[in-house]
Amino acid sequence: MSKPVSISVGEISKVAKASVEKALAGHRATFPVVPNHRIGFVPPYWWYGFVIYDAQLDKLGLGDAQKLATEVHLGISGSFASVKGGKPGVLLGDGNLTIGFAPPIEINLVEP
Repeated sequence: MSKPVSISVGEISKVAKASVEKALAGHRATFPVVPNHRIGFVPPYWWYGFVIYDAQLDKLGLGDAQKLATEVHLGISGSFASVKGGKPGVLLGDGNLTIGFAPPIEINLVEP
């Protein structure tokens, strides 16, 4: 059994911001303007990614949202190998769209 892995929220947030911006830029047809969003760890299951508040779902299909989640995950895992085993996905609730990934179970979140 491998040892638990810790990541710094501050360090991964820098990489995540760049990854989210790049992914959104690749989806200009859906997001002509960067939507109101927040990057970070979000429940349930402490997903890492970003939440779009009051998402305009008429322009974003489930397949496109999943593709966006995969792009964000690949961008982050390129700099943080410890999250490569994460599972990209999409959650919708109360008009908020969470796009990101569930980190591998071995990850412990540690604030620097």
